[in-house]
Amino acid sequence: MTAVATRDPRVRPPESGSAEPPAARLFEPSGPTLEDAIVATWDELAAAGHATCPVCSGEMSRANGCETCGSELA
Repeated sequence: MTAVATRDPRVRPPESGSAEPPAARLFEPSGPTLEDAIVATWDELAAAGHATCPVCSGEMSRANGCETCGSELA
């Protein structure tokens, strides 16, 4: 399974010269999003070979996933 970060298709980029503001989202994230957490974990696994599991905070390795809960990023 792979994951790809994409922009929200419901939010149109502002057109040049347009006075209309971009569409508002119902809930604006007040902190890191799930996507932010997964991408940070992925980057840490790629760089160091191990990371903190975003599910249970256990130890996660690139080769075996999380030792505590079994979660994997593949």
